[in-house]
Amino acid sequence: MSAIARRFQTLMEEVAVEQFEGQVVIEPIEGYQMLTRRRLVDPLPGVRAAAVVRDAARRVLVDAVEASRAAGRSWDEVGAALGLPDDGDPVGEVAFALVVERREPERPRELFHVPSTSWRCGSCGELVSDRGPFESQPVDNESGHADDCARHLPDVRAWRERTGWED
Repeated sequence: MSAIARRFQTLMEEVAVEQFEGQVVIEPIEGYQMLTRRRLVDPLPGVRAAAVVRDAARRVLVDAVEASRAAGRSWDEVGAALGLPDDGDPVGEVAFALVVERREPERPRELFHVPSTSWRCGSCGELVSDRGPFESQPVDNESGHADDCARHLPDVRAWRERTGWED
């Protein structure tokens, strides 16, 4: 994690505690005698805080872009400062769409690529691949849980009761 990312992590944690009743715990890192880590007891206040930090960063970005334009910088220069690729679409137009219209640039989709994220389940401890809430079957959305996972099994049972399907 970069130094800037660590500063934002610290800011997010402070906002979670101050604005969203988050609580921080310091716990030992498994396998080490002296190392500890800070984390929010419930990560949801962290999500709320990260959204506040994101929105504040967006406001700072818009202010900086407007100041750049007022100082005579072109939209192409703004796009270059944003690190936008020159891949066919005019960089200035993409920068305007991103900053003013809040439209993310189109990204080419990889063939056969299914977007996903992964995380370690707090219940079973297994590494879970999470493909989002798009399928009705919980097993299709999250794979990797232990067969007896106390977090995942109730979702599977509820799906079976709701649909009448066994798999």
